[in-house]
Amino acid sequence: MAEATTYNIVGIREDLTDYLTMLEPEDTPKLSSFSKSPRPTSFYQEWQVDNLAPVSFPGVLEGTDASNFANAAQNRARIGNYVQKFWRTWAVSDIVEAADVAGVANEVANAKSKKMRELKRDIESAIGSDNEMQADNGSVPYLMRGLGMWIGGTQTVHAVPSLYTTPTSSQSTTVSTSLTESNFNTVFQSIYEQNGGKRSYELFAGPTLKRYISLFQRVTGSSGTTQTYQVHQGAEEHRIDLHVDLYSGDFHTVTIIPDLFNGLVSANNQATTFPITAQSRARGYVIDPDLVGIGYMIGMENMELPDQGAGRRGLIKSVVTLMVKNPKGLGKFNATS
Repeated sequence: MAEATTYNIVGIREDLTDYLTMLEPEDTPKLSSFSKSPRPTSFYQEWQVDNLAPVSFPGVLEGTDASNFANAAQNRARIGNYVQKFWRTWAVSDIVEAADVAGVANEVANAKSKKMRELKRDIESAIGSDNEMQADNGSVPYLMRGLGMWIGGTQTVHAVPSLYTTPTSSQSTTVSTSLTESNFNTVFQSIYEQNGGKRSYELFAGPTLKRYISLFQRVTGSSGTTQTYQVHQGAEEHRIDLHVDLYSGDFHTVTIIPDLFNGLVSANNQATTFPITAQSRARGYVIDPDLVGIGYMIGMENMELPDQGAGRRGLIKSVVTLMVKNPKGLGKFNATS
């Protein structure tokens, strides 16, 4: 019997399942965990910092009257940050809204939800960025100062007084592949010497930095052998844990939180692609939760604009600022790789 060599496919229905899968980095740990600071009521929000005088114990002669008097507020200073406006626009044509789209129950609701997720990533990136604050002058918008500039950055606008900047000893530029526990603990010893006590911190660490912290306490064998790591776990668990999420040292307890949105730089935060780099993978911010906050001048909200005939459209917007109450008590891992 002769075999058919051609087939007529007219009439065969397409099989498009009701699934819509999207894989993109969208965890926003800083935005999710930083406390809410007081709501900004102007484009520039300020707060005050102060310090204590150096210790002094020379003794006082009996019967001596006080003759020198100190101004207790002489080192008090005001620091602040500009607010920044974020938005993401959306539009759905009338034909698309009326169509039956696979995997999407409501195209308008889907557009709003997606743009809100994108806006959260934008804000997270700005918080963790190296951006300097900027005033709106009619040509450029307000920008807030990111953590990378607050902690050890070269500030050019409303610079923090030197008494309250992050000491260089509270920052490490050691490349991740060479990072040791000694380097790690040196940063926290410096922070301890500023804060005067052992505290609990959060380290928002890029994936490369996180990976090399997990190598602490492993023993490197001779040339050609693999690293060894001794763990004690019940055999009934059928698992081996080789990661470090909580590190308790001499001067600190730190929770290590993976973060992809550190040290990013883009013109007015308008990157065309997700700009993960060797620097952002190696960046880490040591945060005292009591010293940072996010202030919402305008919370995240949807604004629907008039339909001029093509279909529904609108935008998701928010106006926020980052409050760093005193950069002196924070730290940074600032390797380029």
